[in-house]
Amino acid sequence: MTPVETVENTPFSILHIIGSVNDSISLRGELRNAGLQASVHNAADFDAARHEITRNPVDIIYIEYGANALEMLTALRELAAREPALAGVPVVVYDDIGGVEEVEAFLEAGAFSVINHESLVEPLLMRAVAFALLYEDRERKAAQLAKSELRCQKLIDGSSEAVAYLQDGLHIYANQTYLDLLGFDSLDELLEEPILDLAAGDSAQRLKAFLKTEDAEETFTLKTNGGHDIEVRIHSTAASFDGEPCLQVFATQVKEDVADISEQLEYFARRDLLTGLYNRNYLFEQIEARRGKIVNGDEEETGALLLLEILNHDEIKRHVGTTGMDNLLTEFGKKVEGRVGGQGLVARHGAFSFLILLGRLDRHRTAELADALNELAHEYVHTQGTTSVTVATSAGYLVLDENSPPNAAELVDRVERASNRAAREGSYQSRRYEPDLKSASEREQDEAWSRKIKTALRESRFSLVFQPIVSLTGDREISRYEVFVRMLDEDGSLISPAEFLSQAERGELIKSIDRWVVLSAVKQIHTGVKNGEKPKLYIRISDASLHDPEFTKWLTQRLQMTRLPETLLAIQVSVDKAGHALRHLADMQQALHPLGGELILDGFGGSGDDGFRILDHLPVSTIKIARPLLENFAQESANQERVGEVVKHAKEGDMAVIVPNVENAASLQILWPMGVDFVQGDFIQAPQESLEFDFAQF
Repeated sequence: MTPVETVENTPFSILHIIGSVNDSISLRGELRNAGLQASVHNAADFDAARHEITRNPVDIIYIEYGANALEMLTALRELAAREPALAGVPVVVYDDIGGVEEVEAFLEAGAFSVINHESLVEPLLMRAVAFALLYEDRERKAAQLAKSELRCQKLIDGSSEAVAYLQDGLHIYANQTYLDLLGFDSLDELLEEPILDLAAGDSAQRLKAFLKTEDAEETFTLKTNGGHDIEVRIHSTAASFDGEPCLQVFATQVKEDVADISEQLEYFARRDLLTGLYNRNYLFEQIEARRGKIVNGDEEETGALLLLEILNHDEIKRHVGTTGMDNLLTEFGKKVEGRVGGQGLVARHGAFSFLILLGRLDRHRTAELADALNELAHEYVHTQGTTSVTVATSAGYLVLDENSPPNAAELVDRVERASNRAAREGSYQSRRYEPDLKSASEREQDEAWSRKIKTALRESRFSLVFQPIVSLTGDREISRYEVFVRMLDEDGSLISPAEFLSQAERGELIKSIDRWVVLSAVKQIHTGVKNGEKPKLYIRISDASLHDPEFTKWLTQRLQMTRLPETLLAIQVSVDKAGHALRHLADMQQALHPLGGELILDGFGGSGDDGFRILDHLPVSTIKIARPLLENFAQESANQERVGEVVKHAKEGDMAVIVPNVENAASLQILWPMGVDFVQGDFIQAPQESLEFDFAQF
């Protein structure tokens, strides 16, 4: 079909840019004599063209502007960049005197075509018109397609069939049914996630090949977000999403085939006969298996346990009877299972409760699910004949981790206690299991503290405070601070350091706290150095870390990366502890010294001369006086004498002396003439959250 035949019966409009309106009238006459429904509008210059474009729709622009045609074309292309009415409008230029270079210039400037002979005017204009009409038709159909896709999208969103869109194997959209099937709470969790990452076993290779085909159907084993394997039948078809080609997949879970007698026996061995949910014994096995995977260090394995209990079962039975109660349990149990979806396994636990094993949910998301199940119960109405009843529930939950007891019965007992506590507070309440630290067993207390400390580390609820160490000899070049660690509970309240540090030592989490303190201190030093300061921080390390050869290796690696300009990190070790790790501490000191770290010994004067004998094997540049000697220091002459002896001995060995716990002016006046190098204490300044102190005042 020729361009003329394409537009023969279609009205179109040409904006003719030429100095004479008579030429435009002549062009219109020629086109209409050729049987074309042409409308030609004249514009004598650019301003007239711009005005005409805003008044009348234009299908093509035809420029006959002589020597200024290129300038006009350039101005129109700039206008088209900001004028939607010119989108897709081809521009034709008449130039019958220019050569190849002029034609190329017009084309580079955006001309659709260049007419260089009068005989080509009609066919080339018709070609441009045909293109414009084709462009308009394409845009119209694209808009119709977008509306159709939007309608389909709404249908898919409300569909009970699981539907997803994949592009290059990545999820770009999924409806709620698909999310529920695979155990995802929201689309954000699944976006840009490869479907191959969900394939289990040999399904990955088969699924990889499957994604390269269209209009195919096959069954695969997929791992849900709750960590459970399910058989899914997937049907694919070519589609588009947001105008981009993609693959649309429909997914249906394949239910267990229990045709074989042995499979029937296995099926009924793990199912509750009334509700069809899993039974308690099977779920107990799965709980212990999940807990075992967590303890074995599988990073992908996490878990949570949730109990949903019907509180008003006696009242319900009075209204609908035993049969009605059984029907309610079956119906409501299926709704619970549907809401949990691929996030976990649902079992009937007691006569009127449901036990749910969840995977890959943290504490906050487990709490959200518990609230959602209570809301599900709140909205649920069961009808038996002409009688309708509602359900009141409570929920208890806990998160499984490496500290959880291995026995499923004990774990279930805990969520039952949590659910009972929620029930005492009213219907539709949910509570996390938390042991009463006053009445809990020693094991429960250790678990609770371990979990509390790990959560605080993970949620950045540890912080440092700094107490200045002031020079009495005029040393102002370096700003010295002792570092203390603080911990907040979930409500933001401060926990006593003595309490959480002692618990951390019992649960072997003290090493993690030590490393956090070191990293935070080194970061503070590094920030200060970048700001032109010289902060020196004194930190205490637990006995467990001091005896751990891996800690020294780890610390030296961090200092090598930081490259402190001079000795700005001091590790404080008590004299009592140092006596049992002399060789190890000597190796540590040797490793730290060239990297800006040092060891100092604390607790001198508290236990005879043992500390000074240790210095023969572990020489240090600084020692610290034992804190008990500073209690009532101004009134205790014996303590004053003992401190004086320690200072004298230290000076003979060319060592600096730090005196802590200076609590009043009288103590400071006594210490000053003794030759003490540094003092610290609340009298000077209590520990603060920032490195701020006016050292010049001393």
